[in-house]
Amino acid sequence: MNRNTLIRLLIAFAVIAGLILFQKIPTSVDSFLLSSFNSIAGEQKPDTSIVIIHITSQDIERLGPWPLKRSYYALLINALSKYRVKTIGLEVFLSSKFVSQAIYDRVLQREIEKANDVILSSIAGSIYRKNDVFTTDSLSFPSPKLINVNIPTGHINFVQDDGIEIPLEIENQNEIEKAFCIRLLGEGRFYPKKIKINFTCSWNKFDNYSLVEFLQLVQTNDPKLNNLKNKIVIIGISDPQLASVFVTNFDEQLPGVALHAFALDNLLNKTYINDSFYQLSKYLLSLFVVLSIILLFGRNRKFSYYSILFTAPLLIIFFLSKFYYIELAYSFVLIPLIFVFISDIYFTVVDKKNQLSGYYNESQLLKNLLVDKEKTLTTLERKLNTASEQKTERLLEKIESLKEDIERLKENENDQKEAEYCETSFEENFLGLVYKSTKMKNVVDLIKKSAPTDATILLTGESGTGKELAARAIHALSDRKDKKFIAINCTALTESLLESELFGHVKGAFTGAIADKVGKFELANKGTIFLDEIGETSESFQVKILRVLQSGEYDKVGSVNTAITDVRVISATNKELKQLINERKFREDLYYRLNVININMPSLRERKEDIESIARYFCHCDNKKYKLSLSVLQSLNDYEWRGNVRELESTISRAKVFCDAENRDLIQLDDLPEEIIKSTKLNFEDLVLESLRSKMFSHSSINETAKELGTVNRTLVAENFRGLSLKILVKNDFDLQSTILTIAASEKEEVLRRVKSKIETWIENIKKDVEINRHSEFEEIKSKLSSKYKNLPQKYHKYLDAVIKKMQQDN
Repeated sequence: MNRNTLIRLLIAFAVIAGLILFQKIPTSVDSFLLSSFNSIAGEQKPDTSIVIIHITSQDIERLGPWPLKRSYYALLINALSKYRVKTIGLEVFLSSKFVSQAIYDRVLQREIEKANDVILSSIAGSIYRKNDVFTTDSLSFPSPKLINVNIPTGHINFVQDDGIEIPLEIENQNEIEKAFCIRLLGEGRFYPKKIKINFTCSWNKFDNYSLVEFLQLVQTNDPKLNNLKNKIVIIGISDPQLASVFVTNFDEQLPGVALHAFALDNLLNKTYINDSFYQLSKYLLSLFVVLSIILLFGRNRKFSYYSILFTAPLLIIFFLSKFYYIELAYSFVLIPLIFVFISDIYFTVVDKKNQLSGYYNESQLLKNLLVDKEKTLTTLERKLNTASEQKTERLLEKIESLKEDIERLKENENDQKEAEYCETSFEENFLGLVYKSTKMKNVVDLIKKSAPTDATILLTGESGTGKELAARAIHALSDRKDKKFIAINCTALTESLLESELFGHVKGAFTGAIADKVGKFELANKGTIFLDEIGETSESFQVKILRVLQSGEYDKVGSVNTAITDVRVISATNKELKQLINERKFREDLYYRLNVININMPSLRERKEDIESIARYFCHCDNKKYKLSLSVLQSLNDYEWRGNVRELESTISRAKVFCDAENRDLIQLDDLPEEIIKSTKLNFEDLVLESLRSKMFSHSSINETAKELGTVNRTLVAENFRGLSLKILVKNDFDLQSTILTIAASEKEEVLRRVKSKIETWIENIKKDVEINRHSEFEEIKSKLSSKYKNLPQKYHKYLDAVIKKMQQDN
């Protein structure tokens, strides 16, 4: 087992041990996930055989102070019996301590005995749990039960921890009190020792009546009450000041009476949460994590595996909870893997830093070389004045070569210096549009003039010039600024989807239209809508846009009613609309409607003086203030920027990533894409190759080059040469002869033979290891060839990867 895998396992074991010791953490996480699954799955209709009659605060105001007279319950039971309900459950606990109610207890008792299907509620004292056996030190019975012990009761106790559990039996000495929901369910059914309630919908989804509402229906003998036949009716309190309330995924205030309705529903349909596998799943899922780390991860850290390890168990657990209501300890996968993932990120960063340690300070080394070459140049120029005619020509050649090297080295030196910046009063940042050019000033002036009007505006210009920013600026300066600004890209959607997106649709308009959809024109009413790439739309769609512009009218997809909106339309295109009109691809009448005011956004090539300001703006967008080197600034100014400001933003974002990787804030040429760098900057690999060539790749050339370049490490020179050779091999499409000629830059047989010998030795060493592991995947081979990567500079790793893959294919 390799070191990386061992570290992952130790972290996983430590986290799993912590989760077992601090059980509150995993149970909280798993309860949250279960609630999330329920929310994703949506509401399920509860059992229609359950009806709730609940006593609201308004009912209490109308019928008298609390507690209500028991004659009301007697009246209620009498009425329900007439409608031949199956069972009546009185969730209200009828305490015997109210002396004033004693006169009505006999009346209620007689109605209960007459009905013969009434369950009253009892209350257990402190509940003690051992395994799944629940005991209590006391039981409190309702007053009718004290008069007639044969009246059935069920306890209304519950245990609230991470979820709500109801003990279905509670022992008190030798007496067993069953749960209220079990009594309502009736005898002859199998049930577990306890259930964890699964709240599958809002409690209002149950058939329910307030007490006064129900009594009024009874008084009028409403026919709908005939539906109560064979139903289970639960009577309880919904007034939050008197009843316990709970928070669920679907209710912010769920009363206790509904709690027992859900318990009954869960028992009837076996939808209660089954957590009997929860403890076992802790160990099985922990084992899954351990086996995954051992089997999936090799020497290298493969971050793509994490998505599989996170999502696969999650999908399985979601399926089991959705269809079988089983709760499993997913936290024993999630939390250990999060810690392992974080540790992998940390060790990856450390490894990259270690790769850089022991390497050279290239900038300092090249700076020293520049000083040496400038001294040599001075010496040669002095010799030139006293040299004979024969030596003059040779000296001039050397001087010219030295000057060329010095220029290239100065380019490197400039890459280490921050470009100075003089802020001027001419630079502006107009709502995100950064500029100091006259062309952009004219654009901004036109925006300021046209924004307060309601005129339709057409923004033209190449892609990436900032047309959406201009549209937002227009909206921000308009009278509609307090209303919505909605942007939509017309090329991002098909014609049918675009029509639905802009105009909305009604339920049933097409397959999949399961509900009404509000369109963007409706959402943007009184505000602004921005239609980007309007030139890409079809002619039939253009007709509908024209109608909106002319009258504000539009039709929702599938609707027969015409709607009206008041929006300001700003459109944009990078196409030449007049040419599209000539090609009959764009309506001329729509063009004139859109082009009331035309604002053309100039390309970055047309306003080069803005490049520096915009680049610095993007450099300062983050908390960290990045800087530009002199060489970078020159390259940015020299580049053509076909992608305009968007391409410049992407370039700076990329450069900042590379800066962060090397823990610096100065953006340098190596941070820019190759197509932007046009300079002839002198790299370390160039110096190594030039030196080796001058020594004809002799046996001692590596040592001599190391001394020549400032007494640098011999390994550094050798590994740069190896990496450069692999790079040239890959770029020459693995043509060995072409690679040898490119590296040698000579036709001498001895030089070619020496270069060929070195390259073949490197290739043969790699090939041996690849052949040994030819049945393995690339990542596994790469991990076993880690010694080949150890001293090789990071920039050459991708070329070594390519060589290994090529050898894999050849095998």
